[in-house]
Amino acid sequence: MDIIIHGCSGRMGRMLTEVILEQNEHKVICGVDRERNARVSYPIYQDFAFVPPKADVVMDFSHPSAIKELLGWCILHDTPVVIATTGLGPEEHRIIQEASKQIPVFQSANMSLGIHALSKALSLLASILGDEFDVGIFETHHKHKKDAPSGTAYLLRDALGSNCSAVAALRLGSIPGEHTVIFAGPDEVIELTHTAYSRRIFALGALKAADFIIKQPPGLYNMNDL
Repeated sequence: MDIIIHGCSGRMGRMLTEVILEQNEHKVICGVDRERNARVSYPIYQDFAFVPPKADVVMDFSHPSAIKELLGWCILHDTPVVIATTGLGPEEHRIIQEASKQIPVFQSANMSLGIHALSKALSLLASILGDEFDVGIFETHHKHKKDAPSGTAYLLRDALGSNCSAVAALRLGSIPGEHTVIFAGPDEVIELTHTAYSRRIFALGALKAADFIIKQPPGLYNMNDL
């Protein structure tokens, strides 16, 4: 794939670049980022106005405020997009829904396959345990993460349906991400924990999503489809 990385100077953008170079199967043709401080071999543009209109996919690890410009460019040039940016609000989701009528869009708050396996397990447990257990989500991320709770916490909460009673978030050190879901019932407790030891898992998942989305017709896709 010929790839454009939106948010290439951020932590995830740099990790994605590193993984692509290691795999040596794909090519990053350019990056887009307001901060041009990444030491990379490809050109970096501060906005999409100067980006060459030829790529197989755009991979987005940027900021919610940039979603509209990103999708405008992708629609104009008929380019599939993987949106891994977190902290999206109702307006951003509306824009994504509209764009997906014209181009293939893959959007997920978390690109880890393990997290999505966990969400499936949570749905099953919630259906079995019902109202007899109290359920809480506890998450920890690095201190630079801006959204709290994270998009992943909301993803897990959605998997639980109406059973989740509490979501607590900590921002400490350099932790890539840890999520624990506790089912507390009469005289018994069930805990499920997912720990990300590196941002690498999110880059690998995003590349799987990119390989998937470039083969799809227009529409909105997520990890369940993958």
